[in-house]
Amino acid sequence: MKRRDVLVDGVLLTALVAAAALGGVLAVLSIGSTTGLAYVWVFVALQVCTSVVVLVRRLRPTAAALAIVLSAIAQTAVAFAAPLPVAEALLSVSPWIPIALSVVVENITERDVPPAWTAAIWSLIALLTVLSVRPWAPTTSFVVNGLLHSAVAPLFALYLAARRRKMALLGERAERAEREQWFRAEQARAEERARLAAELHDLVAHRVTLMTLQAGALSVRAPDDETRDAAEELRAHGALALDELRELVGVLRRGGRPAEAPLDEGPEPQLAELVDEAGRAGQRVELVLAGEPSGLSRVTGRTAYRVVREALTNARKHAGGAAVRVDAQYFPEQVRIIVHNGAGRASQSARGNGAGLAGLRERVESIGGTLRVGPDGAGGFRLETVMPAKVRGGP
Repeated sequence: MKRRDVLVDGVLLTALVAAAALGGVLAVLSIGSTTGLAYVWVFVALQVCTSVVVLVRRLRPTAAALAIVLSAIAQTAVAFAAPLPVAEALLSVSPWIPIALSVVVENITERDVPPAWTAAIWSLIALLTVLSVRPWAPTTSFVVNGLLHSAVAPLFALYLAARRRKMALLGERAERAEREQWFRAEQARAEERARLAAELHDLVAHRVTLMTLQAGALSVRAPDDETRDAAEELRAHGALALDELRELVGVLRRGGRPAEAPLDEGPEPQLAELVDEAGRAGQRVELVLAGEPSGLSRVTGRTAYRVVREALTNARKHAGGAAVRVDAQYFPEQVRIIVHNGAGRASQSARGNGAGLAGLRERVESIGGTLRVGPDGAGGFRLETVMPAKVRGGP
């Protein structure tokens, strides 16, 4: 049993005992004499003893409900056995029976009470209502007080239980409608992504393929080595762009889920090639590798490559002439890359809107990684990313 349930039952027991004591005191004050006090004490004793069953109402809901209803019938019988002023006082001032019957209704509507026992308990409540109005000698006082302490409280509790069920049903319907709306929106987004992927492939892939083929043909027919090297480099960049475009189209078609595939080339040669290219362009770059890069998924390897490429580009634009250090640390479960550059001079094209880093952050976070960028406090800049070594996605 939960601690909250124990606390609620304790509070309810206290309330019932207090109601029994209050009803007894008010009855004695209403009588104004010692006549019939024994009936009052028996009436209060039954209420106090029956109050204890609320402690087991969650474990034994049927037995607790029966005990309370039978006790209420017995209390009514005790009241009618007393002199008329005592009976009127007991039935008009005691709040115990309405409170206890509300507990009974809560038990049979919210707990696991068999339907047959539920019908039997409602029959006993109906019997209590009939007895309470004293049909053999009805008076206005007995009819009103009898209905108030035997029928009104259970019916009101039944109304509240029905209202709770209705609100819960409305909440479930609203949640279901919200889920359906989300699924429809997701389906629309998936269809739009597929359309964009097809359009992107048709418009761009064909042109880039032609450029790559022309660059390859030029490298074969080049009149000198310099032209041949430039054409071959252009062809290699075009092939890489095609590969990345195919991956992007695949991600769009899969709804943004990256696929897992073995890395054709390890990340170490790619990063080393990237650093060599930066060095040939006049940038001072040091690459430090730690750990074993084998086992990386293709998506993680390509993301690491793009992180370093973007960081080197930013360092060249915003800190020209500054030395750059690239630390690539490979662990069994994750990859950590740190790119740090010192202070330098900004180039003429140093202005930017931050879209490169924003897109890079989105890509890193889409595979479950983190990206932190910012100044190092000494005029330089530091970029650090941690990514999972393996990214699982759709086919």
